[in-house]
Amino acid sequence: MPEFKILANIITFMEANGVTAQNVRFEVDQKLADEINLKHSTKYTVPDLEKAVDKCIANEWIKHSTLGEKYKYLSLTAKGVGAARSKVKSEEVKMSRTPLKKASDYIEDHKGLFAFITLIIAFATLLARFLGAK
Repeated sequence: MPEFKILANIITFMEANGVTAQNVRFEVDQKLADEINLKHSTKYTVPDLEKAVDKCIANEWIKHSTLGEKYKYLSLTAKGVGAARSKVKSEEVKMSRTPLKKASDYIEDHKGLFAFITLIIAFATLLARFLGAK
């Protein structure tokens, strides 16, 4: 999701320069796309990032700080800082899971598939017993 990569990029800039969200202005251009693509090994285009910024604006994570062009003079909101930090934290927790927890989560995410396979095995066993009893 490029939305969170944009937010994370802004927060990284803020932390590196010791500034707050109220003092940071950015625009969606090729430079931003290059920074994000280099940092995250992605291939986002400027239109991709513009769509992501539209979603961020709709979620009130990014706002226009002045009137003018749609993708210039943008700034991060407090809600955007919280969303980005929450996403980073959830990714860190996800990466630090034990193999047993990863397996458990995989089963939980795919429980419908496991139930279907179990049903097929039960039906095949029942069919084999029925046909074998004759």
